[in-house]
Amino acid sequence: METVRTALSLVETGEDFAWATIIESRGSSPRHVDTSMLVRTDGSTAGTIGGGPLEAAVIEDSLQVLESRGTRLMQFDSARLGMACGGGGLVLIEYVDAAGPETLEFYRALADLLRNGRKGWLVAAIREGDGQQATVEKCLVDADGSVYGDPVGSMEDLLELARSGGTYDLRATDESAMTYVQPVGVRGTAYVFGAGHCGERLVPLLSAVGFFTVVIDDRPDFAAQERFATADRIVIPESFDGALATLPVDDDSYIVILTRGHLHDLNVLRQALRTEAGYVGMMGSDRKVAEIFRALRDEGFSPQTLAGIHAPIGLPIGAETPEEIAISIAAELIQVRADRSR
Repeated sequence: METVRTALSLVETGEDFAWATIIESRGSSPRHVDTSMLVRTDGSTAGTIGGGPLEAAVIEDSLQVLESRGTRLMQFDSARLGMACGGGGLVLIEYVDAAGPETLEFYRALADLLRNGRKGWLVAAIREGDGQQATVEKCLVDADGSVYGDPVGSMEDLLELARSGGTYDLRATDESAMTYVQPVGVRGTAYVFGAGHCGERLVPLLSAVGFFTVVIDDRPDFAAQERFATADRIVIPESFDGALATLPVDDDSYIVILTRGHLHDLNVLRQALRTEAGYVGMMGSDRKVAEIFRALRDEGFSPQTLAGIHAPIGLPIGAETPEEIAISIAAELIQVRADRSR
């Protein structure tokens, strides 16, 4: 989000920049496909594509792009760059003309999408030219079907993308062009039930690594904006009863249960197991977890269903303090999200 915010600021002030994106990755490269970085005319950057020799090479090529005002494709090989990871890939380095007729609308729409926790897709048609030179047409497709920038392909195809969704994809469309589809926006919504000490430490961590964070607690004094300044949304229900029914939970949702008592945990967990959430985790000791699982089995939940719950929640790093517990939970959510994207 910060990189896009910087890009919008530069466009609004009329400053051109280069936008570098890893669009193909093989082996053990420093960062994954879709990672982007902005490079200004003075060589300063926003975002990162992995640091080290690769980033230095991309900055050097980006400055050449800014000088020539032409987009290029940069092949990279980690071994040739002196990196030990042994991977490689392809970086698209776009020249962004701040005065372009659709540039401002495009970046305003992208910033708005990210700020409001919506989903969308960047679609780019890339045509290779002489040497490293390339041309690119690019648009943003919002999940509501709105299209910003230069429409790539037919509007029917773009609307179908908005309806059905898409994944990271680089595919040949004809002999001279490739179409690259990059999901943007929410990379998982974390519903944090419980605004106590652990929740207060956890939410900033999840926000920092790209989760859309929603805090749910029936205590207004705890679920307060001043305590959760980074939260994208705060929900204060009358009680936890039926609280999940009011939330748009889907398979890209992560339900984190950190309430103040066993009965509240059981209440929320019971509701969570009836949703399509991709992750459900609950904090508690082994004894507490066993008691709650026993109650759920008595209610008819199957052993297979209970086996999918992450409880006790978090990676086993010996966490004791709220800060350590928050780190272990954030790490587990990052791990699950990464596994789901492979």
